[in-house]
Amino acid sequence: MIFDFALEPELVATWHDRSVAYPFLCQLGRGHRKVPCTFPAARWKSLVIEAFQASSPPQNSPAGQAARKAIEVLLRHLDEVSTRRNGRIADAESWLTAACNEHGEFPFGGILVRNSGETHAALVCADRIGEVEFPAWNPAAPPVLRTAIGLATALAPLLRSASQLRFVDPYFDAEDASFFEPMREYLARAQARRTVGDLRLQLHLAVRNSELEKARRDGRNITESGLANEKLDACATHLLPLLQQGVSLHGFVWGRSQAGVEMHNRYVLSEVGGLAVQTGLDREIRNVPRTDDITVLSREQHAARWLEYSPTGTLHRLVAERDLRA
Repeated sequence: MIFDFALEPELVATWHDRSVAYPFLCQLGRGHRKVPCTFPAARWKSLVIEAFQASSPPQNSPAGQAARKAIEVLLRHLDEVSTRRNGRIADAESWLTAACNEHGEFPFGGILVRNSGETHAALVCADRIGEVEFPAWNPAAPPVLRTAIGLATALAPLLRSASQLRFVDPYFDAEDASFFEPMREYLARAQARRTVGDLRLQLHLAVRNSELEKARRDGRNITESGLANEKLDACATHLLPLLQQGVSLHGFVWGRSQAGVEMHNRYVLSEVGGLAVQTGLDREIRNVPRTDDITVLSREQHAARWLEYSPTGTLHRLVAERDLRA
C-alpha cells in the first residue's frame, strides 16, 4: 500500500526549479502511497550534484546560486523522507540499468526517470505523465483478503523498504495462530533484504482490564505486570526464532491510562509513513473469504501515531517492555 520509487539523479537535478519539482513532491513522502528511494544510497546524493552542476545555470551567477541553494534544501528534505537502498553502479553501467537490475532482484514500487526510450513495467517517465498512463505511478488498492499471505502481500512494499517498523495491535497474541501466522509472514518480508543490520522492529500490544478480570475469575492471582510479562514471554518463545541474526524486536505492553484510554486501533508504522489496518494484524479465523481495508495515514495522523507508539509515548501507560534479539 506504500511503495518506494527509485528517483533518477538526472531528474532530481532539475528539481531546483520548484515548478518542475512540485507535481512530484506533492505525491511523494509521508501521507502518500508513494515514497522516494535513494539508490544507490552511498552515491545517490553525489550523482544528483554531478547532474545538477552539468545542467544548471553558471554557479557564479545569481540564478546559479539560487538554484544551488534550492537543490541543497531539496536534498535535505529527501534525506528525511526517503527509504535507502544499498547497491552499486558498475563501470560503464548507467544508473537506469543498475536500477532496473535492482528492481529485478528486489522490486521497487517504480522507477521515476526524466525520460527514456526503454519499455519497462516499472518505469515512470516524468516528462510524459499526463499523456501516457504509467500503471506503476497509480498502483491498485483493492480490499485485502484477510489471510496471512493476503495481508503480508499488501503490506510487503512497506515492510521491505522501511528500516523502522512498528506493529501495533492491542489484541496481539503470539500463541494464537491467527496472529502468529501473519506475523511470521510480516517478519519474513521485512527481513528479505540484503542487509538487516539497520532494521529496527517494535511490537506494541496491550494488557486489558477485561483480561485481568477473567484471569482472576479463573482463580489466577496475577498482577497487571505479571500478565504483561507473560505476553512478552510468549513473544520471545514464538517470535524470536523468526528473527535473523542481528535483528531485534522490542516489545511494549501498554495499559489503560489514568484518563481511562485503552489501545484500540491497529497500525503498521514506519519512518516513511503509516498504514491503518482496520480489523487487525490477525487473519480471519472463520472459513470465509473476508476482506479488510488498509488505508494510508495522513502526514498529521502518522506524526501523532508515531509519537503515541514510541518509548516516550504518554497517551497510554507502559506496563512492561523487553528487547528480543536473535
